[in-house]
Amino acid sequence: MSAPPSAPETTPRFRPPRRTEPQSLAASVRRGAIWSFASTLTLRLSSIGITAIVARILTPHDFGVFAVATIVFTIVTALGEFGVTSCLARADFSVESLAPTLWSVSLASSLLMAGLLYEFAAPIAAALGSAQAAQPVQVLSIVIVVWGISAVPTAQCARDFRQDTIFWANALSFLSGTAVLLFLAKHGDGAMAFAWSRVAGQVTSCAVVLFSVPKLHRPGMKRSALSVLYSVGLPLGCANFVGYILQNVDYALISRLLGPIRLGEYVLAFNAASWSSTLLGGVLSSVSMPAFSRVKHDATRLSAAMADGLRVVVLIAAPMCTMVMVLARPLVLTLYGTRWASSATVLSILSLYGLISVAGVIFASMLAALGRSKFVLAVQLIWLAGLVPAMVIGVRKDGIVGAAIAHIVVIGPVVLPCYLVALRRATGVRISLLAKAAFPALAIASAAACLAWLTASEFESPLVQLAAGAAAGGSLYAVMMIPQLIRLATRGRAVPPKAEKILVAYYRTGRLVGLPMGPTPRHAARRQPFY
Repeated sequence: MSAPPSAPETTPRFRPPRRTEPQSLAASVRRGAIWSFASTLTLRLSSIGITAIVARILTPHDFGVFAVATIVFTIVTALGEFGVTSCLARADFSVESLAPTLWSVSLASSLLMAGLLYEFAAPIAAALGSAQAAQPVQVLSIVIVVWGISAVPTAQCARDFRQDTIFWANALSFLSGTAVLLFLAKHGDGAMAFAWSRVAGQVTSCAVVLFSVPKLHRPGMKRSALSVLYSVGLPLGCANFVGYILQNVDYALISRLLGPIRLGEYVLAFNAASWSSTLLGGVLSSVSMPAFSRVKHDATRLSAAMADGLRVVVLIAAPMCTMVMVLARPLVLTLYGTRWASSATVLSILSLYGLISVAGVIFASMLAALGRSKFVLAVQLIWLAGLVPAMVIGVRKDGIVGAAIAHIVVIGPVVLPCYLVALRRATGVRISLLAKAAFPALAIASAAACLAWLTASEFESPLVQLAAGAAAGGSLYAVMMIPQLIRLATRGRAVPPKAEKILVAYYRTGRLVGLPMGPTPRHAARRQPFY
């Protein structure tokens, strides 16, 4: 926002300190979001490249075996988390009073879960259809212990919007993990290469966070902190646990019913379809919790923040998901090779799931920030109750394609409406306000995807199809969404003169060709959102 004109010295104006809170919050959120987005984008792009290399070295069987190990690891990790990090990330709780107790809980639970995971790795892996996953599961138990050490310091960084620290932790973690992965994969270690790379990455990340956090709290125990963990953290931890089961129930069923080779093909497609949710999920989890919790007592600002947050998420996720949807086959053939061709159809279907799930992530973050974690848990349980039978039917009828369809059948008609109803009951926000915020980006992204598909169909080479389609669709989306992109880049601040000239020219051109351009750009440019 632009600063108001100065009053004459003879008539000074008194500005209460609380009036500056939105601006300071805007700066903190913007800085944290930029660092978090840069971190996730850099790591995601690097990960895509590394996956493309490893996919040409390893087989779908290796991917499937490690996916089974990951199923066990993620569910056990969620079970032992107890909502510790999410509870501490809320800005309305005191770090000094909570951190010692939460660190004690985190350390104790991680040691317990790591021991159980190591001891029962073999029977669990066999029950999921891949006895070869036992050793990778045991290696991953080391990651749980390291995570327990770094959980509280990482939550402190997220709470204070210190995403620069998390950026360097993730970057160095990625470098060390990738070095281990490529070395072991090249020497034929298969799924164990993935497991040891996770260990190397987690140890590096833990070291960076521990040396960077402003204050390391000693483990301790307070009854008041346990009460907060029980009332707020435990329901959210249960919701996270159910969420991890939701993320892995398809993996478990495919591994059990179809075997690790088909699971490996499905995992590759699911990872590609999750690019948008992975890219935005890190930003949302690290920024939305402290941001929304700061404005939850102001209904007007809260509604504006919710609409604005959804607008930004859809603005970024919609073109990514729709482009992947129509360019799935050339993308798979270009990045991963012909041995993964059967993943293309699954990727195309799951791209729609990825788009809807991003909206679900931000809705869950809103509810958690408002202290309504029980709503999140309720929606997750409904989701799980619908997904399990749908997934069983889908996998039995049409293999990995049926599994992808089962996701769409449940998340669209069931889960998304449940989240909207929960938000309406918890905050009173109008559903039409959220729909209006998301519609422009969805409409333009759909048109851009159609253009990308038409352009790609004119060529034979997968590489040319991918490049030409992405260029055509991306150009249309960028041109049509110029106002939204400018406002995203200048959120919380006045639009620079050069950017405002671009907006004026854009609106004039649109009116000349008869398009409904909405409010005048000068008015729209200054109608800045909450952050």
